Formats: sequence, structure tokens, C-alpha cells
Amino acid sequence: MKLRPLGKRAHNIMFHTHTVAGIVISFALFIIFYAGAFALFKDEMYQWENPGARFTVPKTVDYDRVHEAIAKAYPNFKEEGQLTYVFPDRHVPFVQVYGSLKETDSTTGRFHALVNSENLEVIKSEAPLTTVGDTLYHLHFFDQIPGLGIWLSGLVSLFFLFAIITGVLIHWKNIINKFYAFTTKGKWKQIWTNAHTVLGVIGLPFQVVYAITGALFGLLTLLLAPSALILFDGDSTAIFKSIRPERGITVDPDAALSENRSLNTLLTDLEAKYTDFEVKNVVMQNYGREDATATFYIDDGEGIVGDGLFVYRMKTGKIETQIAPNKKTYSQTVYNLLIKLHYATFGGMLMKIVYFILAMITCVIIVSGILIWQKARDTAQYTERQKRFHHRTTKIYLAICLGLFPATALIFLANKLIPMDAVGRAFQVNTIFFLGWSLLLLTGLFWNNFRKLNRNYLGIGGAFSLLIPVVNGIVTGDWVWIALSKGLWEVASTDLFWFFTGITAISLVPIVSREKVLKKERTKASTEGLSMKTNGSL
Repeated sequence: MKLRPLGKRAHNIMFHTHTVAGIVISFALFIIFYAGAFALFKDEMYQWENPGARFTVPKTVDYDRVHEAIAKAYPNFKEEGQLTYVFPDRHVPFVQVYGSLKETDSTTGRFHALVNSENLEVIKSEAPLTTVGDTLYHLHFFDQIPGLGIWLSGLVSLFFLFAIITGVLIHWKNIINKFYAFTTKGKWKQIWTNAHTVLGVIGLPFQVVYAITGALFGLLTLLLAPSALILFDGDSTAIFKSIRPERGITVDPDAALSENRSLNTLLTDLEAKYTDFEVKNVVMQNYGREDATATFYIDDGEGIVGDGLFVYRMKTGKIETQIAPNKKTYSQTVYNLLIKLHYATFGGMLMKIVYFILAMITCVIIVSGILIWQKARDTAQYTERQKRFHHRTTKIYLAICLGLFPATALIFLANKLIPMDAVGRAFQVNTIFFLGWSLLLLTGLFWNNFRKLNRNYLGIGGAFSLLIPVVNGIVTGDWVWIALSKGLWEVASTDLFWFFTGITAISLVPIVSREKVLKKERTKASTEGLSMKTNGSL
């Protein structure tokens, strides 16, 4: 099947634009997709990270007693400040609390605590105990770069969308034929080119979704500025109020004290109305006063628009405003829809696995694009100086990208090797991760052969991967078979994932090395054959 192609001039413009846009963002885009793939399972990895979370959530949790426990643990607890309870689930069995504190200088501070849903023990966690999932989640939008990180990730996503469009236009002529003509035979440049095209077609819808949603989330403030200026007289908060009506409800900090309805009662009322939905969290404002509100957020975890919110007046127990699932306006639907599409919070575990696989395919596309770019410039039309520049650039890009694999395995190891009660534990784990990644990157710059670079990172990453389930078993005692017998599926699946990842990486090492050996043998055979012919002629 052949479609109408671009004209020659338009094709050349698109080709060079695609190449430049792709190579500029390639390593940053790889980090976004690779770290983002693991961040999809941030909640599922929590029990593996924190052995203290390996318990079952009770059928009912008394949230009024949770509130009392928080007030007791924090003498300067500011009840009327914004208070959030993230309800426990099988992945994170703690009640996560985000609240306000009255400071001595009349200012308001914030705190974060965990409440054990079994015994209501309060764990003050201003400094997080675990950090693997959070670190990779924040890395995927460069949050470690203060202020600029989120903007950079948005710009990279925008350029990625541009690269996707130009890539489709370049191959539009015979994109279907190229898809079915994929082969692993021939020169490496052709193999990488075929893989780049075929895998790009397979992941195209996924990549478009991520490019659009990533750009919107990263550049949201910038993108909303014109709308705020034209439609809302420069008030950007008015836009959010139209999307999230609960933000339009105001409370009076000086309102009179009043008895509020029990949080348990409000929760029971909502759960009775929406039996097929799970209440995710509640945000309370002006607790203990006449105009106190409690905003409950619900989700069915399956449907793409199966979420909603309900704002209760805590004094009367009446619903002030609501967004019922599957009954939303266009503006109320779009924002949460983009969130669900970006974080795969619909379709259950299967959808997350599909997203993970597609993210890894995108990583292969990015690496293949880097190699194609270098190979296309290793020709006679470029000077030796230019070739050396292209070689160094490719080596740096590959070191950044491929070095992230063993570095990710390293942060999992660090999470187990650093004691849970160590002071500044999260900082230590993150330091090992970023310092290890930097050392792996610098070491890779001394490997001039790309195959050697690939082989070594595979070998190091494979070795680290195989150590992860072993170290977890030694430190926590929950070996894979024991975790399975206890029903700790998330713990067992994390260990099994790294075990099979390690086996796969180690098994690829001789395959990567063998190509070089075979090439030497072919060269040697050709030399010997030429020598025999020469001797015979003499």
C-alpha cells in the first residue's frame, strides 16, 4: 500500500527538522520515558520499599480516631487548616495525612504523617523513609532541577510531538510497506532504521498521547495564560474553578466553632450511594467550624471517566456541590481524562503493564535514532573532526541513556542496604543513585566502542538486577516464595521482575560480544584466503 508522498523539498525539510529535533531532545526524552515507566508502579512498589507496610488493611478504619491520634501527636495541630487524608489501600496500607501546624510566629506550617490503619500509630514522616518510587517519579519530569525542571520536561514533550509529526510525514509514502518489511538481516544501519520505523508505528498512539499530555502538564501555566487573560480578566484561578468547582467554595477562618458531622458518617453515606467506587481521599477545610467542608474524591479504577468528587458541608451533612462519575461537563472531563491517560490510572494492572512495555519500546526507538544519526554521519562527506564530534556526542548520549539501567537497579539495592532507621535515609539513597549514575556515565566515556559500551552496561545492570531479590530476601526475610505464601504479590512481583530482567540482560551480553568475535573471524578468514591465493599464484 502506497500513499501520496511529500514533495522532494518538503521531504528534505521534514527529514532534517525531524533529525535535529530528535537528536536535541533524545537523551532527555529517554530519561522521561524510562523513569516514567517505573513511576507507573510507584504505589505497587511501596510495600517492597517499606517492609513496615507489609500488612493488610482492615475492612473498616475509624477516621474520627485517626483525627484524634493526629491531634494528640501534634500539639500545635491546626484543625481548621486544609487537612487531607489519603485513604489506605492494599498497596499503601497507611492513612497518609497532610495537615497544617500553628507556628510560634503566627505563621502556618505543613506536616506529613502516616497513620497505621491497624493500630492507629502515628509515624511522623517529614523526611520520607522510602524514596525509590518518588525519586523516579520526580525524575521523569526533572523535578530535581528547582523551578526549571517541569518547564524543561514540557518543552521536551512539545519537541517530541513535533518529531512525531515530522517522522510520520517522512515515512507517509510507504509506512505500511516498511512496517511489514522489517528484517534483522543486513547492515546495522538498516536494522536500526527498520526498528526505528516499525517500533515507531507500533507505539505511535501511545507516544502522541504522552507528547500532548506531557507538554500540557509541563507548560500548563504558560498555556493557560492567554485563556486567563481573554476569558477571565487575567485570573488564572477562575479557570481551575471551572474545572474543579470545589475550588470555588470559600470558608471563613473566623467562623464560629461548631459540632461537625462524623467523618465516618459522611464516608458511609457516600460509599452507600456509590458501591462500585473506591473513595481515594478527602480534603477538609475549616474543620470544627460552622462552614467546614469535606471534599471526597472517588474513582472506579477502570473507566476513563469513572471518577468524581462530592463536597459535603460537615455541619449539615448535605452535599454542597458534586461532579458525579460519567455525568461531567466537557471542561470537568478533559483535565482528569488527561491525568488518567498520562498515568494509566484506568484499566487496572493490565493497562499499566501495556504502558510500561510501550514506554520501553519508545526507549529503544530513541536509542536507535541516536545510532542512526551517528551512522549517517560516519561517511566521507564529513571531515575527521566532524566525525570525532559526532562520535563523542553519540557516546555521551548513550552513556546517559544506557547508564540509567544499572543506576535504577542501584537505587533499588540502596533502598535495602541503607537501614530504615538511618538519619537522612532518603538523602543517602538518592545520593547513591545520582552519584552512581554519574560514575557510570563518566566510565562509559572511556569506552570508545559502542558495542563495548552497550555490553558493559548490560552486564553491570544485569548483575545489579540479580542482586535485588537476594538482598531483599536477606534484609527482610521475605524471599520470593515466602512473599508469595504471605500473599505479598507486589513484593514478589518486584523481585521476580528484577530477576528476569537480570537474566535477560546477562544473556544478551555474549550475543552483543559475539558479533564482534564473528566479525574478527570473518576478517581473519578473508585474510587467510587472500594469502593462500597470493601464495598459489607465486
